[in-house]
Amino acid sequence: MAEKDIGEKLLEDYEEVFADIINVLAFHGERLLKPERLAAGPTVSRYKDAQGSLREQLRDVVKFDQGKTVLSVLGLENQTSEDAHMVFRVMGYDYSSYRYQLDREMKRLSPVITLVLHFGMTRWKGPKDVLSAVQKDLPYGKYLKENMMNPRIKVVDVAFLPRKVREQFTSDFRIVAEYFCAVREKRMEEIRFNQQEIRHVEEMLDFFAIFGKDKRFSECKPILAKQAQEGGKISMCVVMDYAEKQGEKKGEKKGLKLGRRQGREKEQRKGYGNLWQAIENQVITLQQAAGICKMSVEEFQEKLKEYKII
Repeated sequence: MAEKDIGEKLLEDYEEVFADIINVLAFHGERLLKPERLAAGPTVSRYKDAQGSLREQLRDVVKFDQGKTVLSVLGLENQTSEDAHMVFRVMGYDYSSYRYQLDREMKRLSPVITLVLHFGMTRWKGPKDVLSAVQKDLPYGKYLKENMMNPRIKVVDVAFLPRKVREQFTSDFRIVAEYFCAVREKRMEEIRFNQQEIRHVEEMLDFFAIFGKDKRFSECKPILAKQAQEGGKISMCVVMDYAEKQGEKKGEKKGLKLGRRQGREKEQRKGYGNLWQAIENQVITLQQAAGICKMSVEEFQEKLKEYKII
């Protein structure tokens, strides 16, 4: 997710949101992952490429599920569009988590689970396993399946989550899931009736601005964040009202500019029409009319055609 700055906090960084997503989407609604057991894991890892150069890779969100020892490593990756190489990226992320444990000489390695959350308006059709992503048109292509490791990624199409799954979320991610489903199904008016209070207002608005690709949410963030800090209840009903006001203001500005432009065009059309009438009445010549407009005769005639005068 290139839009996220390293210092920026994602909605999913919050332990109760992260646990909610994993419990619903990975553990089928069982509340097995406890927010109080989660600790932030490293999102930046370094590795050497084939030429021996040191490179970095950045994950979106990583958490350790820990008791006395680390029980597991869990990660979330956000995508707004398909990535044909996503399976290899996730392999790299997961390997770096295992490498992290190996470097600390852990006797038993903890499992690594990564979910890819896809926020596109169509289902993910890209490769989800290695065999689907590599070239198979080889003399020995038929033997790849039995001889290759074939890691598979789990991709969740958020905008296609069924209602019974969406209803299992208890954190702010319930609102996220409802929003993207409503956008896809073109029933945005229903979002207005969602009275669930948003706990993490700034992060939620950033999330919609980035993954929903709608700048209105970031534009209304300062006002709504201030309201939340002062104890006001912020729900999607409130958010959509402010977002639409931002859109209306932009529309008014665009309409004003358009009106001015149309007014100028109307005056220009009228002016060229008067000149043409003067030419037809033999008051002035074509060359004189072009000279008045500081144009060549050819350019003047093109303008007459543009305004459908001749």
